[in-house]
Amino acid sequence: MAKTPAPSATNLAHGGETRRDFLYLATGVVGAVGVAASVWPFIHQMNPSASVLALASTDVDLSRIEEGQSITVLWRGKPVFVRHRTPSEITEAEDADFNSLPDPQSDMERVKRREWLILVGVCTHLGCVPLSHR
Repeated sequence: MAKTPAPSATNLAHGGETRRDFLYLATGVVGAVGVAASVWPFIHQMNPSASVLALASTDVDLSRIEEGQSITVLWRGKPVFVRHRTPSEITEAEDADFNSLPDPQSDMERVKRREWLILVGVCTHLGCVPLSHR
């Protein structure tokens, strides 16, 4: 009868790695891929739909808006109020005590160009839509 080497001698000859170690590693890799494949649809469903991405930008022709007039346009399904402010509205906004505002910022920090006021018209409390002309 032929002598078979002791298991410890075989392990040392191959650097301590056995077939069982390979099977553990392969099972772990297959399990990780399976978990990732099952979780992927749940993460992917949180991405915006194609219709929402198509509405990501909205162009507005500002030349048609008269001074003192406001319009409402849709952006990502939300109303956006665009107002061409009068000089008296600009002066009133600049002279306001911004420390008394809920979000204290000066008018120059709120607008890019003094004559235009652009607001997303959704209430942060209940998601209602305020009236644009008030």
